Amino acid sequence: MKPEEALEKILEDRFRWIDICYTDVIGNFKNLTLPSRKLSKSNFKEGIGNIDHESMFYAEGEHLILTPISETFAPVPWEPSTARFIALSNNPSDPRNILSKAEKMFEKETKCQLKIGSEIDYYLLDTLILTNEDKNVGIAIDSKEIGMNTYKGENENAMRRFQTVNGDIGRSIRMQASEYSEVMDVKINSHNHEKGKIQHEISLEKENVLKAADDYLTVKYATKNTSMVVGAIASFSPMICDSEPPNKVHINMSAWNKNENKFMSLEGEKLSDMGNYFTAGIIEHINSLSAFLLPSTLSYKKMSHIENIKVLNNIIRIPTPMFGEEDKRIEYRLADPSMNPYLGYSALICAGLDGIKKKETFDEKKVIRPPTNLTESLSSLMEDSEYLNKVFNSDFIHSYIELKEKEVKEKSSKVNLNEVTKYLNI
Repeated sequence: MKPEEALEKILEDRFRWIDICYTDVIGNFKNLTLPSRKLSKSNFKEGIGNIDHESMFYAEGEHLILTPISETFAPVPWEPSTARFIALSNNPSDPRNILSKAEKMFEKETKCQLKIGSEIDYYLLDTLILTNEDKNVGIAIDSKEIGMNTYKGENENAMRRFQTVNGDIGRSIRMQASEYSEVMDVKINSHNHEKGKIQHEISLEKENVLKAADDYLTVKYATKNTSMVVGAIASFSPMICDSEPPNKVHINMSAWNKNENKFMSLEGEKLSDMGNYFTAGIIEHINSLSAFLLPSTLSYKKMSHIENIKVLNNIIRIPTPMFGEEDKRIEYRLADPSMNPYLGYSALICAGLDGIKKKETFDEKKVIRPPTNLTESLSSLMEDSEYLNKVFNSDFIHSYIELKEKEVKEKSSKVNLNEVTKYLNI
């Protein structure tokens, strides 16, 4: 959609408010709201307003100019008088600018278009009570669905996946969130109940890289707001309690040239040479990649006991295609919804291209030890960042590590409920 077409649509459908959305370095979706009369064709070239640098990078710096991207125009279904655009800032280290650079590099070096589609888990709660005061630390969650899923046994997780009727009380909210996402030009591949009592999954159709990352953030945005409208809470946190499975993201990748998937062999469901090299590059850099794909302290709560795991099926999978030949893909499984998709996808592209350049070989039988905490991932990123240099500048990587180290320090300096209960009567 061209700028003039977007402006005409705003007039025709009488949108009175326009959200100009952008993402910060952590992955929070943010927006500046304007009366629609303030938006003109010149804004799509010259940008809008001065946004403080700190709101994107958590550090002082020059103010940012946001330029709305006309192709990202979408109505905001739960606010009938509002539409939105996703915007780019004038800072080269804007996460969306980084992904744009990575996408162009992939196309230049492979003569292919990379397509990505993600499967995203989340929790759906009726009630969330948090206390994080100096003398009162704790969390309480509740949901009607918890009461309907009381079975505890060997097959409890398997029984909940894809369930329906009264066991999937969040279905109507998930359906509405999916409907709103489609209205906002996000193509939903499927959605279902997941293994946790209050856990759900939305799967997105594959798109060109930038659109895929925009869609990732849009579906989270739609799901959170749909839930809020009916008084529920959608959380994409990697963990929300010890008893439920972690939320994960599976990232599906395929490379296309003239309707041919260059990651896959013409024989069956095996990787081509390019797919083999690309996958091997990802495995080679998996520890430093985790700083972007598992970027929170909660990302590692269920991994601290892991010694070694097999690469095939645990980290990389070549799934049986759901919708025929066009659905063949490489699936990366070591990521969670706390990632910033612009940064996570960019890092995967850089690692895969490094594998193609070096003609690395993917060993399906390889066993590795992934990072078991965020500190390990950040240390790996400090030691292994050269493959990222064509897309991420060194100042950005240094600032990102510094920001995440503050999160680690903050977490280790705070009292948590488990520590209190363990040592209360010592």
